[in-house]
Amino acid sequence: MKDQKILVIGLGISGRSAAEFLLKKGYTVWGVDKNYEHLQHSSEVAVLVQKGMQISQDSEKLDLKQFNKVVLSPGVPQTHPLCLEAHALGIEVLGEVEIACRFLPNSPFLGITGTNGKTTVTLLVNHVLNHSGRPARALGNVGTPITSSLNGEKLDLNPIIVAELSSYQLETMHSKVIDVAVVLNITPDHLDRYATMEEYAKAKMQIGFCLKEEGTLYVEHRTAQAYGHLLEGISYKSYGYEPSCDLYTDLQSLFFNHKNIHSLPPANVGRRSHDLENMMAAFALCHHCSVTPSEFFEALKSFTKPHHRIEFVRCQGKVNYYDDSKGTNLDAVIRAVEALETPIMLIAGGVDKGAPYTPWIEAFAGKVKAIFAIGQAAPKIHMDIGHQIPVHLCSNLEAAVKRAAEYAQEGDSVLLSPGCSSFDMFRDYVHRGEEFIRIVKAL
Repeated sequence: MKDQKILVIGLGISGRSAAEFLLKKGYTVWGVDKNYEHLQHSSEVAVLVQKGMQISQDSEKLDLKQFNKVVLSPGVPQTHPLCLEAHALGIEVLGEVEIACRFLPNSPFLGITGTNGKTTVTLLVNHVLNHSGRPARALGNVGTPITSSLNGEKLDLNPIIVAELSSYQLETMHSKVIDVAVVLNITPDHLDRYATMEEYAKAKMQIGFCLKEEGTLYVEHRTAQAYGHLLEGISYKSYGYEPSCDLYTDLQSLFFNHKNIHSLPPANVGRRSHDLENMMAAFALCHHCSVTPSEFFEALKSFTKPHHRIEFVRCQGKVNYYDDSKGTNLDAVIRAVEALETPIMLIAGGVDKGAPYTPWIEAFAGKVKAIFAIGQAAPKIHMDIGHQIPVHLCSNLEAAVKRAAEYAQEGDSVLLSPGCSSFDMFRDYVHRGEEFIRIVKAL
């Protein structure tokens, strides 16, 4: 094995985890990253170098013929020159998740993808399973690489893997390891990386091609209507609000295989919502782990959604402030606006992802009184929708919060739901949300 040499492109969390796992396995590992200068001062990378990994700038000329495989980190697109060269040379390109899949024990594997709600559903399923006495662990895009949970040939003591899988991770995943999977929704996102929505949807639908032979796939009804053709040869079940779905709700009860199996909790009765859709998806996955409806809804009572998802911050001057920093695409913002019943002062912007903001015009009608735009995307937001909704350009988040507070009237809500990624001004969406909370509490 030690004569196998592997190149890891991108040394973020996933790349470092893959490199460490491969080093433990006895492979020779070479890591490259565009932030080579930063890597030289990284304690995490220093540990890997001590274990034998060599590192260099990703633009440095490398003889790819010396490598047996290339590991591509999720944040690095397939158009990266080294990736293109590897494909041209016939060298296999795989991701951190695919590496893990090749060493997994025969444990139950649940896969979750979609544009919005992945982390919430992953954590909800993990919570329900553990609460119901079925040990599980949330891994993948939720924050813990799957390779980091592997110890030799065996996963640690948690037998059920609940894996959040992004489109980036699914691009390089091929092993048929998934017992049951769900596609939550597919709406415009990452169009700065994917040329078309069809290309983006195809990456998401790759999850269906990673099912075991007897595996089960659930697809949200509207998503199945729009993109089911990308699952050629893969049978799937649907869930949603239509009685034709395998799992559906009439907004009073939950029906599975056309049988009424449980009444909805009071908070979910009467109207459609992303929370209700996430709950149905989680139920579908837990059902396949033999969780009963009673067990599921009992565990649901003690589940707390992760932070920065339409999270109430405070009421100041009879104006409510909400942190939805995790709303990083157009549809997520629409869902956040739908979730609030008051007039809204919206703070949006950051790094643009390539899609036009025009869908917001109809979705915000009669609801969003003004938008306070920040970051690189601010001028585009103003150009796309400023003729229909007042858009105020703000220099930073603090200026946006203060202006929104000035404009807000009694009974309004100030909502941070950016519709963009955070990397022009913040480390990540968590940092952006924390800053918003700090600013709001200082008002």
